[in-house]
Amino acid sequence: MDIVSILAAFGGGVFGSLIGGTTAFIFTGLMGLAGIVVSLSGGGDAILNNIAFGPFFGPHVAFAGGVAAAALSGKIKKNLESEGTEECLAKSQQYVDGCDTLTPIFKTKDPLVILAGGIFGILGLIVNYFYAEILHLPIDTIGFTVLTLGVVCRLLIGTTGLFGKKPENVNRYAFEPQQLIFSLIWSFGFSAVVAYACYTLNINNIGFVISACSLIFLYFGLDFPVTHHISMITGYATIAFGSVFLGALFGVIAFLVGEFILRTFSSYADTHIDMPAFTIAVLSFLILGILS
Repeated sequence: MDIVSILAAFGGGVFGSLIGGTTAFIFTGLMGLAGIVVSLSGGGDAILNNIAFGPFFGPHVAFAGGVAAAALSGKIKKNLESEGTEECLAKSQQYVDGCDTLTPIFKTKDPLVILAGGIFGILGLIVNYFYAEILHLPIDTIGFTVLTLGVVCRLLIGTTGLFGKKPENVNRYAFEPQQLIFSLIWSFGFSAVVAYACYTLNINNIGFVISACSLIFLYFGLDFPVTHHISMITGYATIAFGSVFLGALFGVIAFLVGEFILRTFSSYADTHIDMPAFTIAVLSFLILGILS
């Protein structure tokens, strides 16, 4: 890590904020697919390491920057709404909610908000370097970094606490039997085909980048599944254990763990703690640090 990388991370965080964290993550998937094609063709891993998962579109930089910018935007919006004046209410409309990673922060035209994205982009680069190169943690350090910075945003900027403010009459963990069975079937089927692709290509993140690309359909207003935590854990398990079946099994486990995390930390809150990153961090440590 050098001053050029830090400067690039600031730019990556700003750009991720400008276009929205989720949009930046879709670019991670697109560049990741391109990088895998180049790598399989003998062209090296420069696109994967320096663009898709580096300071440009690395989730620890661009997505984390978008999350931080959205959190600050949401806080400003709530403060303006609490003022209650007609002028403040009108101005609040230019800001996005603190959990909104879809809407580009370009909407706010607020330099402080976009600056927060750049600062968290730098923090993402530094924290990931610390986890990966100093501590050598047997974990998906990018996912762990996104989780770390999401928790920092929640505690520093948010007002709903780590677990959100759940209404007393709501059961976080209620599941309709039909919904649960449906989810178990699709998560196993999806994990099975991802495991096959990972095993065939000997690449653990091919499903992950495809899942990242698929999030573009959220912008069409479709009720579309978020699957990159499932595909990444499937990839880790498939390559670590050399088994398509175990890869598919861990994909289902990733779905269940993700649902628990979503309902525990990412519901009824005013900033974004990324459920997929949380799930990837927990289960990658289980696979890479304990079981393999």
